[in-house]
Amino acid sequence: MINITINELLIWVKKGSTVIQACEAAGVKIPRFCYHDKLFIAGNCRMCLVEVGNSPKPQASCALPFLPNMRIFTNTALVHKAQEFVMEFLLLHHPLDCPVCDQGGECELQEQSFNYGSDRGRFFFFKKSLGDTFWGSLIKTVLRRCIVCTRCVRYTSLIGGSDIIGTSNRGGNSEIGMFKENVLKTETSGGIIELCPVCWSGFIFSQ
Repeated sequence: MINITINELLIWVKKGSTVIQACEAAGVKIPRFCYHDKLFIAGNCRMCLVEVGNSPKPQASCALPFLPNMRIFTNTALVHKAQEFVMEFLLLHHPLDCPVCDQGGECELQEQSFNYGSDRGRFFFFKKSLGDTFWGSLIKTVLRRCIVCTRCVRYTSLIGGSDIIGTSNRGGNSEIGMFKENVLKTETSGGIIELCPVCWSGFIFSQ
């Protein structure tokens, strides 16, 4: 066991844990989109930023292993501002149709945008619109909602045993999809619907 300080509260956690796991053990809530305790770490969304003592910049708590006597702060002005900026980028190409969205009230992105986002945006570019692709009869894709958290990619690789889904391009042009037209045939493919933070994989259809 190693001791660390979270918001001036001294706690003991197991050696080898990450900061986000230590915060959960201490009952401190940290927002996240890409992190899931059953999947390997990606660090894509950057929503779980925390302030580390003697560090000039906030760091992603999901990929940050803690060291003895580390001091973590989750509720400072620097953390709140960083999370607000991250949310602004995540909403850059996301359709702002929450009042008529079929997932209204059940969307993690909507909830965290309300809790951690800003009431205005600084970007006025044309939103990127992606066409839906056919992944099979069980899953309907709504790719214009995707925030590229890669939960579906990691789940399909780790649980389904298939690398058929991946990411292409970089930065704001990143997309989730298949490198060539194919059908998702893994027995556990329906699980990505439950994992998706924006429910862009939508609905399960009966065969």
